[in-house]
Amino acid sequence: MNSAASSPSPALPALAAMDPRLLRLLDAILDEVHLARAAARVGWSLPAAASALERCRQLLRDPLLEDGGQQMRLTVTAQALREPLRQILDGTAAVQDGPVAPIPSPAARRVRILMPDYPAQVVAQPLYTELRTTAPALDLEFQTWQGDADAAARLEHEQTDLVLGASAPTNTLRGQEVLRERCVAVMRRDHPAAHQLTMARWLGYPHLQVGSHDTLNRMIDQQLAMQGLRRRIGMVVPNFLMAPALLQGSDLIAVMPMHCVPAATAAHPVALACLRPPLPLDAPPLRLLRHRRHADDAAVGQVAQALERIVRQRFDLR
Repeated sequence: MNSAASSPSPALPALAAMDPRLLRLLDAILDEVHLARAAARVGWSLPAAASALERCRQLLRDPLLEDGGQQMRLTVTAQALREPLRQILDGTAAVQDGPVAPIPSPAARRVRILMPDYPAQVVAQPLYTELRTTAPALDLEFQTWQGDADAAARLEHEQTDLVLGASAPTNTLRGQEVLRERCVAVMRRDHPAAHQLTMARWLGYPHLQVGSHDTLNRMIDQQLAMQGLRRRIGMVVPNFLMAPALLQGSDLIAVMPMHCVPAATAAHPVALACLRPPLPLDAPPLRLLRHRRHADDAAVGQVAQALERIVRQRFDLR
């Protein structure tokens, strides 16, 4: 027997003070180890149950459910709550059934998001505006993008909640494709190579590389290596927003997904030339990923739905 399960749990005082409706849902969660089934068992909608589970986690100071590989599992604390919870419920059996009252809104919740600086610059304002109305208790944190590999690792290690990038889903990282685009070679409009971009001309000029776009950079270099070719990287920059001014004022050439080419602005009013690269490059699809531990997290789910819709609206026509 697990010794932790037989010792007094620090969550017991909070458990005894909880609303009976929360206790009934928690009892179902401990039995089903699955939020959707637990919600159906007690007659709650899934969003209401997800909000209530988050409230339970805050009160008990424990995640209660954790990733077990193929399926979710109870934490040690959750296992220790089984018998005390049953005893409490036996004493509150007189609680009447009926319409479930709304669970009070939890304290402010922060959802952390990782994506490249562009499209982050485009989606941040409309995302905040929408959530300010629909979920005023939600706070957003746009974290510093350091590439797809770093983003996937941070999802795995609970250091972020949502990733918009080119990483592929795995057994633990779930998501969907939200945008598929073409790669373009980007340069100033009067660039010497702009009127006819051959392989020789493309390789004859120094390239501007966005260091954080590791997936695309690797694809380009692998394709060139297969032909015994290589490109000269004249400058590496950390983000996409540095690219327009550098391209406009030099002979540098960049390759990037079309959605990452900033539109003409007041600061940089001259649109850049976007041409088909002399390599058969498919831009990595843009995917919205979250960890399976957040499958029933209402806050993360709400942000993900809004973000996916905004990305499609803003970039599908480009």
